[in-house]
Amino acid sequence: MAMFFKLLASIQPKRLGITFASIFGFIWLFLEPAGLFLPQWLNWGWWGYGGLVLISLLVAIALSLPQLSMARSLSAADCTIAIKVGDLFDEPGHLVIGANDVFDTELGEVIKPSSVQGQLLTRLYHGDRQRLDQEIEMALEPLKAEKKREPNKRKGKAWRYPIGTTLALGTPDRRYFLNAYGYMTNDLRVKSTADDIWRSLSCLWEQVRLKGHGLPVAIPVVGSNLARTNLPRMMLIKLIVISFVAASKKDFVTTKLTVVIHPNDLHSVDLYALEDFLDSACF
Repeated sequence: MAMFFKLLASIQPKRLGITFASIFGFIWLFLEPAGLFLPQWLNWGWWGYGGLVLISLLVAIALSLPQLSMARSLSAADCTIAIKVGDLFDEPGHLVIGANDVFDTELGEVIKPSSVQGQLLTRLYHGDRQRLDQEIEMALEPLKAEKKREPNKRKGKAWRYPIGTTLALGTPDRRYFLNAYGYMTNDLRVKSTADDIWRSLSCLWEQVRLKGHGLPVAIPVVGSNLARTNLPRMMLIKLIVISFVAASKKDFVTTKLTVVIHPNDLHSVDLYALEDFLDSACF
């Protein structure tokens, strides 16, 4: 019910007005001539007119509600791109988890439990931090030549890896792609830029191509909330889609990409504009 009221509040008045006028006019177009032949049936007076207005308004509201889920085919790459409002961890297939450049896992001051990375530990690893750290270290072993130690970092992990480093945890049927898109500062704040996001996404798609076996992939709006990119969610979503389209036109990545928007972030996105954007991106 709360979601419905959020959607109701997000209806654009202009779109609602145009839809209402179209429906009211369409119905009136048939009722007016019918009144000439069946006046005894259509002599409803003001009550009838008010009912017509109410019905037209309700239908207009139903048609004007933004879609919680939208999908378009990218024919050149034989895949589908979807944008939806929901819970990332309810999505089937592989998941993308945004991470910092040291791949911290300690909940609390270092990693917020409410973050996607925090939920990876609590919901998918059931709080078993040791197991998660072991899998991360195993995945990082081939990249040890690229790591650099941060001597001034007092909390969390101290070995830094290049932005874009992507680890494939889990199993071949259910991968968790940890993608380093942000720099963890020594005061435990994650910083990132548009360039960092683009670089990390490019590296992510390459790993998905190599280790995803074509299975569907779901990704949150990386770079929002605690990552200080200064980029609005709308721009981040478009950046994700554009980078995926670019990678897919180069070579096949996956059969389906789903960008998942958390329900709490509904107020900061324009679902109408995203639908139009998806139409133009998937030409």
